[in-house]
Amino acid sequence: MADGRRQKANRKSQIAYPTSNLQHPISMFLESFYSAFDARVQEIVAFGYAHSPAFHARMETAHLTPADIQTAVALAKLPILRKEELITQQTSAPNLGGMTTQPLSSFKRIFQSPGPIHDPEANELDQWRWAPALRAAGIGASDLAINCFGYHLTPAGVMFEEGARAVGCCVIPAGIGNHAQQIQAIETLGVTTFVGLPSYLKGLLEKAREQGHDYSKWHIRKAIVAAEPCPPSLRKLFQDEYGIEVFNVYGTAECGNLGWEDSAHNGWILPSDALVQVCDLNTGEPLAPEQTGEVVVTLFRQDYILIRLGMGDLSALMSNTAEPRLVGWLGRSGDSVKVRGIFVHPRHVDEAVKSVAGIARYQAVVSRTDHRDELTVSILPEANSDADALRAQTIEQLHEAIKLKCHVEIVSELAAEAKAFVDERDWK
Repeated sequence: MADGRRQKANRKSQIAYPTSNLQHPISMFLESFYSAFDARVQEIVAFGYAHSPAFHARMETAHLTPADIQTAVALAKLPILRKEELITQQTSAPNLGGMTTQPLSSFKRIFQSPGPIHDPEANELDQWRWAPALRAAGIGASDLAINCFGYHLTPAGVMFEEGARAVGCCVIPAGIGNHAQQIQAIETLGVTTFVGLPSYLKGLLEKAREQGHDYSKWHIRKAIVAAEPCPPSLRKLFQDEYGIEVFNVYGTAECGNLGWEDSAHNGWILPSDALVQVCDLNTGEPLAPEQTGEVVVTLFRQDYILIRLGMGDLSALMSNTAEPRLVGWLGRSGDSVKVRGIFVHPRHVDEAVKSVAGIARYQAVVSRTDHRDELTVSILPEANSDADALRAQTIEQLHEAIKLKCHVEIVSELAAEAKAFVDERDWK
């Protein structure tokens, strides 16, 4: 990130403090907030150092040993692991670059999220830890959920299904697409809960209305939504027009559940089985409430060592709450953006477009119309190029690179100074 962008994103994080000075008011808060994790941090750091070649090398590069990290706050001594580094690490050696402590064949599943990043799932119930989020929404054995997250390669569909099964909820593994079949299942079976993208729920409801279905006979009263923002206007639409209470949750393919709403709908409650920190963008130090920084996560699983992984998401801890909470999603710390729940990096778009011969210039624009994300790529062909062939090849290459269907248009002119990647969305 350029220095100016870092300063803007970090405008609320101007107070510097020494983590070793426990009498400092900010450090006193951190000591209280994080002290419950100290023993688990000691254990996972020592275990990872002894059993994960990748983590051992990372500690040595930072000139650290487990003796240097005895508290959750002391984790700040270890540089944050970036997703770009994770991609490189996983392909550098067997067992995901030495990040796992057991053979890959011992895992239940191995997913592949965009990057690509491989996400191993342990052989245990609800390994992604979504049950607390569903319980907070009041979902249990009397519910029937339609799960409209993807089940192909990426882990979201299985993540939420495992969580639903852990609370006794029956699941329809609907995935993405096939609206007609999904609407039929909702009406015929009496579905009570939707799980998926908020924009997908809106599209499903609108499709049902277009086809003349009587929504008043539906039983959906709750929705668990994730992977993209659900602005207040969309939440209000679900509640007022359809009587659906929305519970917005926060998680990632690598880490699973990192926060959820309860009936108060006041920020994301943080899990007790993963260490979620908000850290200064420049120093990596954990921040006090109300200060904006990057979400950084440490898991305590011993089969796959993920310690100090930067999510790239901006948030802040809330103050004056009974339990630790994040205020919600405040943007991205880097260049990646989320489009329909999938991270898109400008570099991947650039590589895809430039792999097609015959394109003079291009511009990718992320927009949002009627609560739906769109990625439009305008391409300026070189002289004597076949425009139709260029468009078809570009669509194919973009889908292969970022796993999204993009709108590609041919333009007759495009300013040389036009930015290659623009995000025009407004989250009001």
